[in-house]
Amino acid sequence: MAEQGHKANIIIKRVKKVAGGAHGGSWKVAYADLVTAMMAFFLLMWLLNMTPQEKKEQLASYFNDFSLFQNPGPSANILDSGGLGPPGAIVGSQDERPDVAIDRGGKQPTGGQGQGTGQLDGGRSPEAKAAAQAAAKAQAAAEAQAKALEQQVESALEKAVPELAGQVSVSREKDRVRIEIMDKSDRPLFDLGGVTPTPDAQRILAAVTDVIRKEGVKVAIEGHTDAYRYSGTYTNWDLSAGRALAARRLMIQQGLSPDQVAAVTGFADTRPYVAGNVYDPRNRRISLLLYRPAKAGEKPADVGGTGGAPGLAAPKTPEVGDVLEQQINNLYDKSTEGQF
Repeated sequence: MAEQGHKANIIIKRVKKVAGGAHGGSWKVAYADLVTAMMAFFLLMWLLNMTPQEKKEQLASYFNDFSLFQNPGPSANILDSGGLGPPGAIVGSQDERPDVAIDRGGKQPTGGQGQGTGQLDGGRSPEAKAAAQAAAKAQAAAEAQAKALEQQVESALEKAVPELAGQVSVSREKDRVRIEIMDKSDRPLFDLGGVTPTPDAQRILAAVTDVIRKEGVKVAIEGHTDAYRYSGTYTNWDLSAGRALAARRLMIQQGLSPDQVAAVTGFADTRPYVAGNVYDPRNRRISLLLYRPAKAGEKPADVGGTGGAPGLAAPKTPEVGDVLEQQINNLYDKSTEGQF
């Protein structure tokens, strides 16, 4: 009976549950961010330690004076020494900054607009201003010569072929003169589907050739057709190129020097004279582009307009990010020379 009255001990086990336990990975992300930040920080400190003091001052001056709205990034200049300069000026010391108002102990600020740093007329140096004026004068002289050449061509055509005035168009494009010799439904310039010039075409080309030969200008010859197609392998490209070559041969026979021919091109029906009607007879034409050869040091003419050889594009101003990346790469290369 005593055993029946004895109470057994009750043991309660409580299991503590830990979310994730040893398998949680959130701490790894935070640790990776910390390691990355520390690596970037120490890399920056190392680069700054390896940078010469002169370039440190240039970098500090650049970021102190830089403004995204007043001095945007593309205006940053690369110094001759390989460092960075603030927009619109080259900085050697704080006293040389033309756009910073500070107390200089009574000294007048050096530089600024028109004050001895070579920055005139909104940042243009006297050399740049002189070069721009010379270029403007040269362009004006070239346009005046083109105008005189246009008048000579018109006068020669009026004397030689007055009855064909409706088939010849003379226009001026800045420093160039374009002559369009066009077909007429009842008076073609070439045999139908052929490359042999008619007597009318020969008379027009003879009058123009006389002016080109006397003036010593260059000529680019272009052949054009309408949009009518051929059924065989012969195409409008062959026809336009063949007619342009036939015009060249005829002009050389009439006394033109082969050296005066700059280009002979066939454009088929890709450049119609009457854009609203690609089958218009006036689209069948020979186009002559006259221009004077460029002198030494001048930019050559754009022969053939959009179809000619384009001039050299102006160098692109580097962006701030590209400049900084270039400077960091240069510093890294110099500091690691001979280590690898």
